[in-house]
Amino acid sequence: MVTTHANTPAIKAFDPRGLDVRSVAYHRGDSVSTPESHITQQVHDVAGRTVLNRDPRLFLLHQDGQTAANQLNVLSLSGVVLLSENSDSGWRLGLLGEDGQNVEHWDQKRSQGRVDYNRQRRPIAVFERAQGEPEHCVARFSYADASADDAHNRRGQLIRHDDTAGTQHFTEFGLAGTPLEHSRTFVEDPSWSVDWPEAEIERDGFLEDEPAITRIHCNAAGEPIRQIDAKGNVQAFIQTCAGELQEVRLTLTGQTEEKTLVSEIQYNASGQVGRQRAGNGVISCATFRPEDGRLEHLKTYVPGQPALQYLTYEYDPVGNITCLTDAVDPTHYYRNQRIEPTNCYRYDSLYRLIEASGRQLRKVPGGPQLPEFQSAPDPGQMENYTRLYRYDEAGNLKIMQHQADSANRTERTAIAGFSNRSLPEKTNGELPDENEIAAGYDLNGNRNTLQPGQALLWDLGNRLRQVDQVVREDEPDDIEFYVYDGSGQRRRKIRQAYTGTLTRAHETRYLPGVEIRTSAEEVLHVITVEAGRSTVQVLHWEQKPASDIPQDQHRYSFTDHLQSSSVELDESAKLITWESYYPYGGTCWWAGRNKVEASYKTIRYSGQERDATGLYYYGFRYYMPWCQRWLNADPGGIADGLNLFAMVHGNPIRFVDVQGLAGFDALRAAGATLAREEPSALLASAVQHSMAAAVGPAGLAVTIGGSLAGAASGALSGYGSANWAQSRFSVEDPSSWGPTIAKAGGIALGAALGAAPSLIGHFNPVGNTAAAQQIGGLFGAGFRELTAQHFSHIGPSNPSVGRADAATTIAGVGVAGVAGTLVGYGSALVFGSSPAGIALQFIFGGSLATAGGAAGASFVRGLLGTPTLPAKGGEPSFDSAKGVVGVSSRHFFASLAQLANQAIAFIPGYADLPTESKAAVTRAVFTAIGDFRSTFMTIATPGLSAELGQTSYDVEKGNAGAGIARENVPETAPSTTVFSYVSETTDGQRRYSRSQLR
Repeated sequence: MVTTHANTPAIKAFDPRGLDVRSVAYHRGDSVSTPESHITQQVHDVAGRTVLNRDPRLFLLHQDGQTAANQLNVLSLSGVVLLSENSDSGWRLGLLGEDGQNVEHWDQKRSQGRVDYNRQRRPIAVFERAQGEPEHCVARFSYADASADDAHNRRGQLIRHDDTAGTQHFTEFGLAGTPLEHSRTFVEDPSWSVDWPEAEIERDGFLEDEPAITRIHCNAAGEPIRQIDAKGNVQAFIQTCAGELQEVRLTLTGQTEEKTLVSEIQYNASGQVGRQRAGNGVISCATFRPEDGRLEHLKTYVPGQPALQYLTYEYDPVGNITCLTDAVDPTHYYRNQRIEPTNCYRYDSLYRLIEASGRQLRKVPGGPQLPEFQSAPDPGQMENYTRLYRYDEAGNLKIMQHQADSANRTERTAIAGFSNRSLPEKTNGELPDENEIAAGYDLNGNRNTLQPGQALLWDLGNRLRQVDQVVREDEPDDIEFYVYDGSGQRRRKIRQAYTGTLTRAHETRYLPGVEIRTSAEEVLHVITVEAGRSTVQVLHWEQKPASDIPQDQHRYSFTDHLQSSSVELDESAKLITWESYYPYGGTCWWAGRNKVEASYKTIRYSGQERDATGLYYYGFRYYMPWCQRWLNADPGGIADGLNLFAMVHGNPIRFVDVQGLAGFDALRAAGATLAREEPSALLASAVQHSMAAAVGPAGLAVTIGGSLAGAASGALSGYGSANWAQSRFSVEDPSSWGPTIAKAGGIALGAALGAAPSLIGHFNPVGNTAAAQQIGGLFGAGFRELTAQHFSHIGPSNPSVGRADAATTIAGVGVAGVAGTLVGYGSALVFGSSPAGIALQFIFGGSLATAGGAAGASFVRGLLGTPTLPAKGGEPSFDSAKGVVGVSSRHFFASLAQLANQAIAFIPGYADLPTESKAAVTRAVFTAIGDFRSTFMTIATPGLSAELGQTSYDVEKGNAGAGIARENVPETAPSTTVFSYVSETTDGQRRYSRSQLR
């Protein structure tokens, strides 16, 4: 039988350098249509850097003689993007300093930004200028000097930050540099065009009197365990010994009773939440398929009562959800329809959603408004619906056909000829033409109107500033405007509505752990806690309103696989609201016990806040669910694809976007990681154990061999780190002894740490097993790297390289350690402590712990927002330069794990622990330290690549010819020299040259 995916292979074309120049995908919507090729083009320069991208639609236009491109980059000799021109978001021009810091930038709207730095190269002020307008200072930074109070760990820290929302003060820090106390003071006039003066006393004059202070208590690892918000509410986070969240408690301000909001959180070996108990007694259980980790069942219930939610998921072979059923709601029959609580989905060969069916409220309107609220779920108001989706070659949704018994409609969208900008069909049934689409956006790809007559205003950072909801000729308009902090996150939302006699203002302020909503009728504090599969909000009024909602109402929101709020319950597990969504986020029905009570619900689709405009706020941009598109171009550029307006690649049932930057599928990436790592780790473990057994633990030669093996890998890793640090911290003068001393120190320290396990093991009376393992480990690391590269083209991934932020690193290492603990204990229990059992523990237990730890860390990185990289495809290959870095770092980090376990063995009482417990500790240390290796690769790879491969210095020397006058550090400037530059592809590859231009 011919299927939709028959004869639709994914093909990649590579140039002689192994660079991807064409990607071919075949599209067909059903089994009878002819596959159509979709070709994506990449163009690279002589250094192998991507300089041009075309999606399938623009590639077809290019074949017709037109030269449009989605993305065009102009790079410096050091590989830094100077000019980025995108068909969706316009061009960006940047001027970087010698150390790579942003100095000045411009965009297509002719807006200009610049950053001032102090002598330590720390930013001290940020300025912006709109075309034809004076320059404004939008941010200032103040740092503690050397005389700062040591008791508060402030020395050298950022202690004051003035941004567009107001001022933050950081008054106390932990030993790890974590802010323990910080305050936010808002600007008094939220409509003020921020222009901070230099003097602090003058800046204070623009601020409100009262700061909002947040305090955080951390454990020894720097993880928050207690938070006191600006209103005095205390959240306590209880963790397991492995660092996983186990329980959350809340003490409201002015009260002594500590209430548990969520407890008994249980995790599986992949770090997925399998079970938890909410503070209202409701239990959530998730069942995952053992073969691939996909969610199979999600049940929410009170023990001894019928389930409140019981979702069952069915998948196609690649992981797309094909059927979703909620067994709680029975099948209804109404108006000759069988209305089942089941949603069905169908996809094209590119895995884009093309058909969805389910149930909805009758006569649901299109557009941004919600459907009519049902005070009680009425089966007689429900009906079946079917939605059909059609896309163009670039992934733009062009046609959505909605079919239902109460009403049918077709929504069409016009796409620009040379970009992905679009506008919906006009009220007269005509599609906007090219000029109308161009007028519908500014030069940076920000939409100018939300609905006809609703103007949108944007700030110079391309953040939505204001929406004109209702425009009146002779009376005040209804508007909603927003204020953001220095990181681009929303801190204030103010809605002004004219009632015919006066204008009423509604304001929401966003602070850590609490929102403050203020209107003429009430002042409401909303305390929000997210834990596992539920979100808890507590509503506290400063003065109790006249409604029947109880003071300090606890609202427990339970979600589906996309984190969309489906069921909302009170403290007694009674229903507050019940809601269901169309694909792409529109609400198809919602019900509850009280409309006023339900109106306080703001968190809906994919766990995001829905504004009165109908827009969803995702953190970095806004989403239009009725248009199935983002409101403006992706601020992250092409990181999530060449279409900067498309939502999650046309697959909203499977993918979710948590910040408005990129959709991800963490479970699939984790499963692919497990599939890649297990066979590689199994082979490496077998080789290492065999070689160690052959060498044996006895003799001085074994000690010397193990020490040399460890010292060699440690020296390489130490050299790479020192070379990276020399570049990263601008140690630029190669004529001095500083760089040489730094590299020598790195080599010596790395060699000492690498050799230490064998040297310490020499004094073990039962034999130097550590040295034997280090010798065998060198061979194992070689086979591990060879097979890892061989399998690296298979499946997606959530890599940690290039994403070394503390939260993600700690979470990944923690999950890897948990996986090692479970596998170590289990393998010791299963295989026993006989010589054969120990061998099986090492080979099978070790490989499973390594693979499981890598998969678990991958899953956590995906949940924390690391973009999922698609499968590389192509044939297996081996990069010798990467091989040297990989083998040396794998062996070195295994040596560090050995050293850590040797130190743990000296802890009093450790030797008396059961064998299984010691095996769990040993394996946990190996997997946790092994996961940290991937973050270390961010340092080691560039630090060694200058010695192992071609750098930009080699490229410019080979291509510039006589253009290079000399190859030493510039000391004087002859009149013919126009500029000097430092050539560096990445940190760690610093070379010097001087160019002469005429």
